[in-house]
Amino acid sequence: MLIAVASFAQVKYVDPIYDASTVTVTKNVQYATHISILPVLSGGSPAPENLTMDVYRSTGNNDAAKPLVIFLHTGNFLPRYGNNGPTGARDDSATAAFCSKLAQRGYVVAAISYRLGWNPVSPDENVRRETIINAAYRGVQDLAAAVRFFKKDVKVGGNTYAIDTTKIAVGGQGTGGYVTLAYATLDRQAEIRSEKFYNLNAKRWMVQDSTLLGDRLGFKIPGTLGQLCLENHKGYTSDVQIAFNIGGALGDSSWLEKGSLPIISVHGVQDPFAPYKLGVVSVPGTNPPLNVVDVSGSYDVIQRTTKYGNNASYKGKVYDVYTMQANKINDGLDGLFPIAGAANGSGPYEWWDTTAIKALGLPNTATIIANGNASNPLHKILGKSRAIKYVDSIMGYVAPRLAVSMGIVSSVGMKETNLASNVTVAPNPAKNQIIIHNNWSNRSLISAELVDLNGRSIQKMNLGSVHNTVNLKASAGIYMLRMQFNDGIGAQKLVIE
Repeated sequence: MLIAVASFAQVKYVDPIYDASTVTVTKNVQYATHISILPVLSGGSPAPENLTMDVYRSTGNNDAAKPLVIFLHTGNFLPRYGNNGPTGARDDSATAAFCSKLAQRGYVVAAISYRLGWNPVSPDENVRRETIINAAYRGVQDLAAAVRFFKKDVKVGGNTYAIDTTKIAVGGQGTGGYVTLAYATLDRQAEIRSEKFYNLNAKRWMVQDSTLLGDRLGFKIPGTLGQLCLENHKGYTSDVQIAFNIGGALGDSSWLEKGSLPIISVHGVQDPFAPYKLGVVSVPGTNPPLNVVDVSGSYDVIQRTTKYGNNASYKGKVYDVYTMQANKINDGLDGLFPIAGAANGSGPYEWWDTTAIKALGLPNTATIIANGNASNPLHKILGKSRAIKYVDSIMGYVAPRLAVSMGIVSSVGMKETNLASNVTVAPNPAKNQIIIHNNWSNRSLISAELVDLNGRSIQKMNLGSVHNTVNLKASAGIYMLRMQFNDGIGAQKLVIE
């Protein structure tokens, strides 16, 4: 298998080709104004909030039109520390690291703040569920406004950040993952009115889009009041090409259907806060746990995405060490990067300054640190050094799929060697049979071996002539066809459907 994987030059938008010292950050750029309900939690009234972002760019990338990634931080829809956790803002350590790693690959990356606020400690589960779905809905509106901000800037603002508006990805970690998954799948306004999000006590849909919030893109629904809706950058689309989540979950599996966006998912298999497969989200720091809503975790999301063919833009087109490792435990679901092991929690990529948190003298300091340690149990021992390795691995898995899906490169990490390049293997993708034709006039092809992505030998083939017909004995999947010549070896990728 090592022979089959050659060493290639680094590729822009796939590999971190620019030094970290070249990454600049333009801070506190206002991208929209929306009505926030956060003041209500302290006895106030809804009020306008100027939403801002930090924009990461590498001075080394001189492309006139660069792909854009809009990234959302974690935090349980509450301010950092007030959420009983050590993270919850766009300058969190891991958030800044993810954005910088993408900028080192050439992307322009916008780390956005979005509206916060919900009632996690209400004794009424209806209230907890209603307030959190509204928080996620507002996050979707804010993300849509950010997308339109850049499109408007390209059109009438001189393209300040040198963006290619046909190549936009949205992503988020933790709570930001909830928002990006909703953004990727809520493509019809009626979908927000699912049975799960109906308040039986108040006898109303939980998201009051007509009277209060407006539609999922942040515009007033024609003929309705939309009292808490401020329209931003009207006249521009909110379309993007792909979404990714690092943790988080999908609020309702019914939203995901054929034609939804391609999705890439990273998730802790034993995430204590959001399920890896299917389960119930509970409020961090409550004992016994206060349940909020049942959701679909990353495994279920990618399983459905695969079923509907929505990830065809990258499926089977990336083959590298990150893919090989993920494929050992993701049940063949390309696009799913599981993080296994109880010691990894939900966020082994997170780190924070425990001493600085203690110095704040907050009444919930112990809970903050306990919840942080639940997300990354080894943080107190290995801290940043271990966390940054996870950041690198996650970006190593996600970035190539972003690049392939947005049409920047056709495939990543899989090339034919010199010897195999002159052998025809057809059809590819194959079903039950292939033809292997040796086009070399000065080289004999002796045998071939079908090897899976974990390096296991699946089928050996004796090839006694130039033109060979072979019946396949492997199930559907992606394989390497390793070829033995009289003077060397070579390999090609083979897809079996």
